[in-house]
Amino acid sequence: MANQSAKRIAQQNALRISTLNKVLVGVNAFYLFVRVVLQFGSLNWTEAFTYVVTAGIEVLLYMNLYQISRPRYDPGGILVSAGTDLSQPGLVSYMFDYIYITWFVHLLSLLTKWAWALYLSIPLYLLVLAAPYIRQYMAKPQEPAQSPEDAAKELKRREKKERKQRTKYVRG
Repeated sequence: MANQSAKRIAQQNALRISTLNKVLVGVNAFYLFVRVVLQFGSLNWTEAFTYVVTAGIEVLLYMNLYQISRPRYDPGGILVSAGTDLSQPGLVSYMFDYIYITWFVHLLSLLTKWAWALYLSIPLYLLVLAAPYIRQYMAKPQEPAQSPEDAAKELKRREKKERKQRTKYVRG
């Protein structure tokens, strides 16, 4: 029963990477077929450049996911590490999100050139995530809290000042 969890993670990672590989090749092959063969007249250099850049980033992220998900075995064939769990939240899920957005934009860009503007959703999402931290630094700095001794001294100073400013009545 030892290492059952690690073996399960390794199997899930292998299945997820295999599926990701098939869909990645399929979406990009479909895009290239439609754009180059069927819609060659509508292909311009800006769309070609944008496709190459986004597909390049997509492939780099895929290669990174592939590398971190690979299990490691010792020379005897015993599982040492299952690799990073690809179902965990955080940076890994952001990599998958970028790949999914790229597929959606590539397929949608076959219908409209404005689909590339959807990539603005990525920095906007990062801005939404960072907004509380940015707001914290842009807020007016608060005065530091006074210690009880300082507060007592301040109160005595104010009372003494008020006593001096009172009107004194003299009998005459």
